[in-house]
Amino acid sequence: MTLSPLDQDEILADQPEAIVERSAEVGHERLDRSSVDVLITGFIGGVEVSLGALAAMLVLGAALDLSPRVTLYPGLALAGIIFPAGFLFVILGRSELFTENFLIPVVSVLMREESWQSLLLLWLLSLIGNLVGCGAIAALVSVPEAVGPPLLRGYEAYTQYKMQLPPTGVFVSAMLAGLVMTVLTWLVVAVRHPVGKLLVIWAAGYVLFATNLSHVVVSAAIMFVGFMRLGYSIPAVLAWLGLATAGNLAGGVTFVTFVRLAQVYEKRRYARGGQGMGE
Repeated sequence: MTLSPLDQDEILADQPEAIVERSAEVGHERLDRSSVDVLITGFIGGVEVSLGALAAMLVLGAALDLSPRVTLYPGLALAGIIFPAGFLFVILGRSELFTENFLIPVVSVLMREESWQSLLLLWLLSLIGNLVGCGAIAALVSVPEAVGPPLLRGYEAYTQYKMQLPPTGVFVSAMLAGLVMTVLTWLVVAVRHPVGKLLVIWAAGYVLFATNLSHVVVSAAIMFVGFMRLGYSIPAVLAWLGLATAGNLAGGVTFVTFVRLAQVYEKRRYARGGQGMGE
């Protein structure tokens, strides 16, 4: 079947220049909100991604219990199939994750429509809201007999692995997670076809979770349950999350946002040069 140019555009994406312009418009709206609105939206995002983590922990824990030969990564490969449900809840429900703000509001600031102070406040408040939401669900999951033993086994296995990583490993893993999430944000803005949007959300969620990348909010949703059961201290968990936050920022902003903006700048520069030569 041959697709018309319009159908191809709906299924694939707009040109980078159009995506950046739309990102700037959405970024202005995202930055032009009250602090309470950002906190509430972030809280809901933390709750919703925790629900995806809850489902994934069932699959992971069940896989680990099924056979002693099943290790963490095969379990994550299976659990990653269901984990993107959390991202679907967040994106389709119009809530917000901290890592969604590495592209859209940054573009708005770089185009001088908003201030850096407003961006930093958005990052801080959305992260706080996300972590509080994760903590709320973790408190419910931790109530005795609230969930079955296989789920708790999944939370413990994930947390144990993450807390034993060296700092360099955490940071680089977090950079990759920030890269994946910012690519997802770019594609959600770019792809207009509803089925296409669902596919890119699922794909990014699977890559992130199945490869065990260190996303600060996803990891918090799981580690807030697992760390007490394993005897880790709160300062140790917070230090881990702080390092993951820095890595997420570095990966998302540096490797995706700045590179995409450079792509758009070069396209426009070349177009101006071509017009000049043709005159």
